[in-house]
Amino acid sequence: MSLTIGEVAQALGVSKGTVSRAITGKGRIADATKARIVEYMKAHDFLPNAAAQNLSTRKTMTIAYTVPTDRGLTHLSFFLQALIGAIEQAMAHSYDILTVSNTTAAVKRLVAQRKVDAVIVSRDPRRSQMFDYLRAADLPFVLIGPTAHPGVVRIDHDHRAACREFTAAVLRQWSGRAGLLVGPWSDLVSQARFDGFSQALGVTSAVVGEGGESAVSGLTHAGGAAPVAWGAVDEESVVRGFTQLIDAGADIVFCGDDRICGHLESAILTGRLPASTRSVRVASYHGSASLEALNPQVPALRFDSAALGSAAFSLLLDRIGGKDVSDVTIGYEIVLGDRDGRLAAACGHPVQGPLSTDPVPPGPPLSDPNKLSLVSPQESPQTEAVPSADSDESPLE
Repeated sequence: MSLTIGEVAQALGVSKGTVSRAITGKGRIADATKARIVEYMKAHDFLPNAAAQNLSTRKTMTIAYTVPTDRGLTHLSFFLQALIGAIEQAMAHSYDILTVSNTTAAVKRLVAQRKVDAVIVSRDPRRSQMFDYLRAADLPFVLIGPTAHPGVVRIDHDHRAACREFTAAVLRQWSGRAGLLVGPWSDLVSQARFDGFSQALGVTSAVVGEGGESAVSGLTHAGGAAPVAWGAVDEESVVRGFTQLIDAGADIVFCGDDRICGHLESAILTGRLPASTRSVRVASYHGSASLEALNPQVPALRFDSAALGSAAFSLLLDRIGGKDVSDVTIGYEIVLGDRDGRLAAACGHPVQGPLSTDPVPPGPPLSDPNKLSLVSPQESPQTEAVPSADSDESPLE
């Protein structure tokens, strides 16, 4: 039969409060008394009731983990893998994870009800007061991914450097005209990947004009012009943007993420893309299990999303403990595969052509944004998923 704090106190002739202070380390207690209580508890295999201990320390041992409510985002494997990484770390430290929508209102409810000790924000809630609210509530939090909000502790990959290095590695092996098919300009990750693409081509200045959410624009560089199609958020907009890139002369297309590559694959299989486009080479700025399953495998950047979630929890644990923390950057891996990435190969017509894995020197920094030339002034209609009624998120940002 397990002991209670009251029985420990009675056996040692001290108050229950004294035993509680010995357990929690809070409050004033003589070292000798604390040592005697701890020794007695060890000798009798006394394990304090977790709920009672948490009550005394005002801790819930629960972390809130926000998830996007936009369906276009929840389909991305990134969010699930990052959550799994956080859960694994939480279990190792006897914490629970409570998922909640990535909205200020949802987070406020949890904090008001004292259900969580801290928050992992899995995506920057743009047009939201969440960060200001959490600061005012004095609740520790960390962000996964980029943000324009100053002073937010975050953990992320260096998308700009990764895309620069990956683009340069691919273009060393593939001759042709490169184009970029990417999400909305308002998405900070898309902006960083655009910068990396630009730097790999030697572009020292570039800017997106009006209509950058879904327009086709061009980058001027030493090798000519590189078309960029913005606003690829679903199969319709991906097919439209891809076709526009081909019409602009691109025969190498870098996809902003695995979802875009997946939409391309689907469009090929269903015949939405003409046979003439199947000789185009494709690479992805984000890999996934589905892309790795393709034969031939699409060259891709591999980011460890689970490591982001795991590191986010560790960083948050330090914040809970009162430690000073700073931003953390997680590395990446370039997976070039053993084929040359033609769409024809995905349709049962493999094309041989191994790729090099030689290191690539860093590209020039992006500066003085003044020189973007339009390849086509005609804008495509903007396509965005519709957020839920209470969402603070910008769709697919």
